[in-house]
Amino acid sequence: MKTGEFNLKRMVRGWTAVAASALLISCASAPQEPQSNKFQLTLLHINDHHSTLAPKQQTLVWGDQEWQVEAGGFPRVAAQLKALRKANNNVLTLHAGDALTGSLYFTLFGSEADARMMNNVCFDAFTIGNHEFDNGDAGLAKFLQQLGTERCPTAKLGANIKPKVGDSPLTPNRDWEMFKPYTVVERNGEEIAIIGLDIASKTKKSSQPDETTEFLDELETARKYVAEVQQQGIEKIVLLTHIQYERDKELVQQLPGVDIVIGGDSHTLLGDFSGFGMESDGPYPTELTNADGDKVCLAHAYQYSLVVGEMQAFFDGDKIEECGGRPHYLLSEDIQVSDGIVTTYEPIKTALEESGVFSFVEPDAELQNMLEDYQSKVEDFSAEVLAQVPQQICSQEIDLPRRDGCADVMSSGAHRLVAEAFLHSVPEADFAIQNGGGVRSDISQGDFTVGDAFNVLPFANTLVKLELSGSEFKQAMEEALAYSVSDGGSTRAYPYGAGIRYSVDLTKEKGSRVSNLQVWDKGSNSWQPMTARATYVLVTNSFIAGGQDGYDTFYRVSERGRARNTGIDYAESLVNYARTQDVLKRPQDFATQSYVPAGDN
Repeated sequence: MKTGEFNLKRMVRGWTAVAASALLISCASAPQEPQSNKFQLTLLHINDHHSTLAPKQQTLVWGDQEWQVEAGGFPRVAAQLKALRKANNNVLTLHAGDALTGSLYFTLFGSEADARMMNNVCFDAFTIGNHEFDNGDAGLAKFLQQLGTERCPTAKLGANIKPKVGDSPLTPNRDWEMFKPYTVVERNGEEIAIIGLDIASKTKKSSQPDETTEFLDELETARKYVAEVQQQGIEKIVLLTHIQYERDKELVQQLPGVDIVIGGDSHTLLGDFSGFGMESDGPYPTELTNADGDKVCLAHAYQYSLVVGEMQAFFDGDKIEECGGRPHYLLSEDIQVSDGIVTTYEPIKTALEESGVFSFVEPDAELQNMLEDYQSKVEDFSAEVLAQVPQQICSQEIDLPRRDGCADVMSSGAHRLVAEAFLHSVPEADFAIQNGGGVRSDISQGDFTVGDAFNVLPFANTLVKLELSGSEFKQAMEEALAYSVSDGGSTRAYPYGAGIRYSVDLTKEKGSRVSNLQVWDKGSNSWQPMTARATYVLVTNSFIAGGQDGYDTFYRVSERGRARNTGIDYAESLVNYARTQDVLKRPQDFATQSYVPAGDN
C-alpha cells in the first residue's frame, strides 16, 4: 500500500458518529459473537551485519574453561529466519540497517553479495543505516536497486533522509523515488505501520552522503509520520531505527503512539549471556513507556550476522499488553575446548541449549553454496603472507574499556601501525593522522596476510596530502574531539597518529582540549614543538580529509586547493608497509601522550 492511500477499512473508520449509531441500533437485536481484541505479532530481526557473510570463531567461558565454536554467518541467519517464520504466525522480518561495508566481501564485490543473500532471506522492510552511504548516494542507489525482487518486494525506508531532487541518484526525478518514509503491512487483518529512521548527525559527518543530501531530526520526523499513519486509522506502529540503543530509549519516552522499536547502529547485545563470559547491555526485549504512558517493546540484535532476534509482541486492541521473545546467538554444534582434556561435550551443549539465548543452527544449504562461490575468490585474494606478527597488535581505542589481551596498552597499536604505513607510502609528509573508526580489527598473532590488511582497513579510502599551518591542525583536532563527545557524534572520531604527539583532556572546554603538540623533525631526529604559523604536510585518509568525523578544517583546507589525493588505497598502504617490515611488532610509543576522559571532571 502506498503512502497516503486510504482503503475501505479506513473509510469505515471515518463514518460519522450518527451513521455508526444507526448501525448499532439496527443490529442490537441480532445475536452477537464475542470478538477477541488479542493479537500476537512476531518480529524477526537483524542489524549491523556489515557485509559479514562468513562465520566467525567465538570464545565462550563456561565451567572454568574456554571453549571455541563457530558462530554466525549469513547462511545461519537465513536458516534461523526461515525456521522461525515457519514456527510463528503474523511474522515481520526486519533489518535495522548497516548491511554494507566492513569485510572483503564488500571490498571485492560491492553490495552485490549482501543484496543477493538478503533477497534470498526476504526482509519485509530494511531501514537505511549510516554505512549505506559510505560510497555516496550513488553507492546506496545501486544497493537499493539490487535489494528486493518481484517475489520479495522489500520496503526500503528512511523517513528523515532528504536527498535533493534532480541532484542525487536517490531522487533523480522526485522525492521518495528509491525509498520511502514508511510502509504499511497487513497481518491477519491487522494493519501495521513500519517507520524507518537513520542516525542524522553521524551519517552526515561520519559517512559520505552527497553534500546536498540532508538528514532531518529523528524525533521531529518520527512525530510527523506517527501522526500521519494515525490519521489513516493505523494504531499498531513499529519504528525500524538505526539510531543506537540509548537514543531509542530517549526517543520512545517523547513519542506518542509507538508500540515497538527494532533498532541498530550501537551493536547492542541484549539478553542474559553472563553464564558464558559475555556482557550484555540490557534485557531482551527491553520494556519502555511511551509519551502516552503505554508499554513499548524494544530490541536490537547485536552485530556481524551473529544474532537473530525473535520478539513476541502481544496486543490487547491497539496497545501492547506484554513483551516477550529471545535472542538467538547462532552456533555450530562443533564445540572444542581451548585447553585441557574434556571427555564429553554434552554438559556445555545442554547448558547452551537451555540458556535461552544460544541456538544451534545448520547453515542454509542454498546460501552456503552461494557463500562458497564468493569465499573462494576472497581466499585467493587474501592468501599472500606479508609479515609475521609475534604478539597480537590491538585495535584498542583509547576511550573504550580494555579488552582481554589489550589491558596493558594505553592506546591502539593497530591505529599506530596504520599511521606509520601512511607515512611510509607518502614519505614527504611530516606526520599522519588516522581516525578511530577507520580501523576495524586487531592484527592477530601469526601470519599477516593481504586479507588481514583489508580486514583492518575495509573502507574505500585513499591517502590525501594536506598542506596546513600548525594553528589549522590544532583547530581540526579540537573540532574532532568536540564531535567525539557531542550528542549524536562518534567517539570513533578520535585521532591516532605517527610523527606527531599531543596530550588530550576532554574535561576542558572546546578549543582547549589538545595541548603539547609536537612534530618529529627528520633533520634533527628529535621532537619539536608545533608552531602555529609554520606549514606542515599531513597525510590522512580521504574520509576525514573531506571533513567527516568533525574534521571541518581539513575540508576547508581541501577547498582552498591545499590538498592532493595520492590515489593510494589506504589498505594498500598497509599491505606495502607490511611487506617491507617482515615482522610487525606491537608499538610501544603512541601519539597520545596523556589522556583525560570526559567523565573525569
